[in-house]
Amino acid sequence: MIILLLCWTFTIQQDVEWLEYFAGTGNLTRVMTAAQYKSFRFDILDNNRPANRRSNFMDLTEASGFALATLWLLRAVEDNFALHLGLKCSSFSKMNVGTSSRSACTSIGWEKFASVLIGNCLLERSCLLILLATALGGCWSLEQPGGALTEFYPTFRHTIQSIFQNGGPTAVQCVRWWMGHYNSSTPKRHYAYSNSTSVLKIDKGVLQGWKRKGKKKVTTAERYVDASGRKRYKGTSKLRGTEVYPMPFAREFCDLVEELKSNVQGKPQLPDPIPSALETFHHGFELANPELYRQVNLASVYNYLRRSKQLRIPHDWLPFMPEQL
Repeated sequence: MIILLLCWTFTIQQDVEWLEYFAGTGNLTRVMTAAQYKSFRFDILDNNRPANRRSNFMDLTEASGFALATLWLLRAVEDNFALHLGLKCSSFSKMNVGTSSRSACTSIGWEKFASVLIGNCLLERSCLLILLATALGGCWSLEQPGGALTEFYPTFRHTIQSIFQNGGPTAVQCVRWWMGHYNSSTPKRHYAYSNSTSVLKIDKGVLQGWKRKGKKKVTTAERYVDASGRKRYKGTSKLRGTEVYPMPFAREFCDLVEELKSNVQGKPQLPDPIPSALETFHHGFELANPELYRQVNLASVYNYLRRSKQLRIPHDWLPFMPEQL
């Protein structure tokens, strides 16, 4: 329903070749743009919400933000685009388990904390974007630092399983690599999931000779003993810098992007003949378990779009589009 409302509100021209969500510094998009790919970057840092606005259109947890992210994904060139998500990892990192209470078996975390709820919402909405990108025939990749518990989250596991069902056992690949191979300030381990087998080429193997390269050691965590005698650790000001992709990594990804797009898997087969949109809508959809989308809150996105003054719902569809959910 959200996609229908977007199509009835905007003129969608499919011309975007590269999208980066949670872009941060945006080295990937900078390199892609320099390589003449029509690109779009999305990050909460790209817009400071004015006091007179109710939401930030660059915040994926907001109704306007998810609507914009979906709209730009619909603008991607069908069967010939790449989407990268460097999901905000703070709530899923090992550094945060004392607060989030996440583990491989309890990856949903302790929902008492706002940071956990925000992290869950971002991941659940990212999973919907991944499914949409797969249906459009694009290449997607989701990257996280090594040790992040994102890959154990039930919604993400269900998303990967759904793509497996359409594309077979090789439809989604997981690659793990050392960012030290790309001139990073720290060796730092990362992993990524993608629906392209070529993503495995990011891994350059075992990291050797790191300590012999003469680089100044960067301390990203401090260990200490608290007042009760318990051993603890906390991140330093240097930790945030490791979130930025080194330029050699960005260039490597850019050199690989055409191969990534050519080896995409998991796109569902269209029925023959293709029914009309209204017939498909009447036929219904297989609904996912609501427990998998506890924080996604798509009703707020629908209500936001339904109020648009530019919305033009075809007459035949009016009975099926309530003014509010």
